[in-house]
Amino acid sequence: MSKNLLSLFLLIMLILPASAQEQPTAEELLACAQANWSSSTFHGVLSIKTFRPEFSREFRLEVWSAADNEQAMIRTLEPQDEAGSGYLLLDDELWFYTPQAGQVISLPGASLGEAFFGSDVAVEDLYRGTINERYTAQVLGTRNDEGGRLIHRLRLVPLPEADVVYGRLELDLLDGSCAVLQIDFFDQRDTLIREAVYSDLVEVNGLTFALRSVVTDLLREQSYTEELVESYEIGVDIPQARFTLECLQDEAQCG
Repeated sequence: MSKNLLSLFLLIMLILPASAQEQPTAEELLACAQANWSSSTFHGVLSIKTFRPEFSREFRLEVWSAADNEQAMIRTLEPQDEAGSGYLLLDDELWFYTPQAGQVISLPGASLGEAFFGSDVAVEDLYRGTINERYTAQVLGTRNDEGGRLIHRLRLVPLPEADVVYGRLELDLLDGSCAVLQIDFFDQRDTLIREAVYSDLVEVNGLTFALRSVVTDLLREQSYTEELVESYEIGVDIPQARFTLECLQDEAQCG
């Protein structure tokens, strides 16, 4: 009997370390999600459709991002009355330009979390900058979804000095790739105000990302925004001139 107990004890001791290694920490999951979300250069065209009970509106945008999303440009293609306007993120500085005003305007960092032209999508959502180093992470648990996939639930809390508009984020991450499947946005009063669901996953250059997302305003009925990636390039070379104020004001200066 004692020999059997000893064998069982040794077997448990061998299994436990392996099991512990299979459970990623919050920091590992956050780093994995960041790497999958924004570690490569990106160029693409997006369709943004916003729906309200009283109206609907559509935008088409061209987006470039690089340097782990420290540099990004968003250019409006349609509608015609907004064409040519855009945002430039250059390290920690955010700028906005519209041809109607004819000048570049400096914006505070918190503007990254504000809605794009009245939609339910934040400016930083457009260039995949939502998951960043401004948060600390906590694992809330794991589960299997209806398709049997292992999902990690992660909570992100802003650092004290972070210039963000949310009280916290909660994410569903796909095990392995750490692809984001859902983000829940909470305000400073701990109220769930927005929900983003990501689907139509594709794999490119070792990264997994969604071609479709639906962001719902949970404080207003029948209010949501659908984002579709019409075309994309991952790991593409982007001229440094693209991320300049000169380029923001004049496409001919973008290299």
